[in-house]
Amino acid sequence: MKLFRLFVCMTAGVMLFTECKKGNTVNDGILSINNSSESQEVEFEDVATDIRIVPLISDEPLGCSTQMKNYGSTTLIVSSDLYTLYFFEDGKLTAKLNKMGRGHGEYTSITDFVYSPARKIVYILNSSRILKYSVPDMEYLGLIEQPNMMGIAQHDDSTLICRMTSPDQKPGIYFINTDNGQISGKLKDISGLSLLMNADLSYYTPEHRILTDAGSTNTVSEVSADINEGEDIILKFDFGKDGMPARFDSLSENVDMDFMMDMGQYLNDHRETVVTEITKTMFKDNTMSFWYNSGLVGYRHYCRIKGDEVVTYKGFKASGTNGFILPNGLTDDGQYVTIIDSLPETFFDDSGNRSEFTSQLEKAMKSQAFNNPILVFYNIK
Repeated sequence: MKLFRLFVCMTAGVMLFTECKKGNTVNDGILSINNSSESQEVEFEDVATDIRIVPLISDEPLGCSTQMKNYGSTTLIVSSDLYTLYFFEDGKLTAKLNKMGRGHGEYTSITDFVYSPARKIVYILNSSRILKYSVPDMEYLGLIEQPNMMGIAQHDDSTLICRMTSPDQKPGIYFINTDNGQISGKLKDISGLSLLMNADLSYYTPEHRILTDAGSTNTVSEVSADINEGEDIILKFDFGKDGMPARFDSLSENVDMDFMMDMGQYLNDHRETVVTEITKTMFKDNTMSFWYNSGLVGYRHYCRIKGDEVVTYKGFKASGTNGFILPNGLTDDGQYVTIIDSLPETFFDDSGNRSEFTSQLEKAMKSQAFNNPILVFYNIK
């Protein structure tokens, strides 16, 4: 954990001051990040580096959702109907899992998934069940049943980490033994608001055990490899007036109607600016970064923290397009990945204004059989 301690020491420079760059403040050791009022509007090409365009190659039409995970050269993507898990190797479809149904070894939808390259097992989360299948033959291997699981990731070769609500209705972060299906430990209790705002564990891996606990105050930590040794806190931050008030941290499945009406009213009153999700938290080169949704419409921001510098971006529109390039996944080495699953004639505008990137992207999209999706890999500078 030496790298993380170095980051904490660097960030301590921020904590010594009451005001940071771009108007961000620190109170009681908690960094307060200004939201929409301070985010810089950027074009995708202005901030994206190391861009790589990878067409998904298949002998059949592919309908892809935004659920994806990357394991080296292997990319797994859930179909748009949430019934099929596609396996790609360097962009080429090599296998797929489709066990949709209500019988033995079947699931009704794919809520989340995890792949263990070492064990060649894929774990499919379907409500309160995790189904295990071998790869590449997709043989059903067994079932794990725990209540109210919201998101899963691989902690080590025989352990999953899971956001879930325990049988006594307490939200928490738990460890599950993949061999016997039992809870092998609990990292900590979390608020119901954290469970709502941050079920995503898409960049948590055995090599990168970074966890975000969201709420009125957000905590980023590194989880110990030993499930009995807890976590090291890296950073605590909030979003000031655009964050969720502390009174909503007590959200759980057993709140009363007045509580829910209060929360609903607050979200409606602040629907343009309130931060509703934090995702894709990453630590790389002594730099913390993550993405968050601002407003109920899901306007996406990027935030990077290094030493006393806090940078926030929004926008990410690509030249000559009708949309935005926003991440759906992360690679092992920290690159972002976006799935482009649109028709060229609707994705691009009629202006004819194309950058080098969008020219290459348009050419790749028009060359795709069945109008199959394209992956775009990139870093943010």
